[in-house]
Amino acid sequence: MTTTDALRAEVARVTALLRSVRTPDAPALGCWTIAEVAMHLSQAFIVVPGLAAEDLSPARLAMLGLDDAHGPSLIGDLWELGEATVGGVSADGERDLRVLADRIEARAAEYLVHAGTLQDRDPRPWLVAGTTVTSSTLCCHLLNETIVHGGDIARADGQRWPVEPARAAMVVDGFLIPVLQALGPRAMVDQEAAAGLRATYDLRVRGGGRHHFVFDDGALTITEPSPRRVDCHISADPVAMLAVAWGRRSQWPAIATAKLVAWGRRPWLGPRFAGLTRTP
Repeated sequence: MTTTDALRAEVARVTALLRSVRTPDAPALGCWTIAEVAMHLSQAFIVVPGLAAEDLSPARLAMLGLDDAHGPSLIGDLWELGEATVGGVSADGERDLRVLADRIEARAAEYLVHAGTLQDRDPRPWLVAGTTVTSSTLCCHLLNETIVHGGDIARADGQRWPVEPARAAMVVDGFLIPVLQALGPRAMVDQEAAAGLRATYDLRVRGGGRHHFVFDDGALTITEPSPRRVDCHISADPVAMLAVAWGRRSQWPAIATAKLVAWGRRPWLGPRFAGLTRTP
């Protein structure tokens, strides 16, 4: 399955979910209700296609308060993202889940037509000024938003939200890893947690890729596997890894059920891995 096929399938799932929600005002994510999470997701389907088209004017019109100071990108620093998304949700008062499902369907359909015309080797601007990613990474960005926020909505409404491991692996390999690489060596590293650590982790995503995370006193480099000394190997179930990475689940149940397994010269470094990076 291609990334566009996966996104098309997840959009169908999340819009069906939105039309079935019984408690749109239920708390779902931080201070947001289900309806507000749905609004945020609908706006992701303006912003990311805007990045792909190198035209964020529709996003700036919808998310009032955003200017064009950062050119083809939305924000100047990753840690401005929270304020930008909160402001965007506040700027549009639509909370009817059927209306938002219709918006997501229409915007996704338009994006998927455009995505089929893009050359993946051509870099596109990402959210943060000065960063670029491939069009495939942008598609995986939307896949990430749809899977993760679909889970937020389903949990808040007491519904199940099973995630296909292959699609979760696409998000890890096709979005999380490229963004960590694009942002620079310290941007997403927890400097306090990683201070003084010099270690190489060999991350093996089950059903997906393999990556070396090289930490050097607060700096992180991610490379393809190479003949270097590895301190800690980690085998990760992609669904569990995605949930842990975004703070939707504690790592400890995943470790206890062998969804996250560590071994090697310094296996005790395994439980530290998730806490070495941070997310906005």
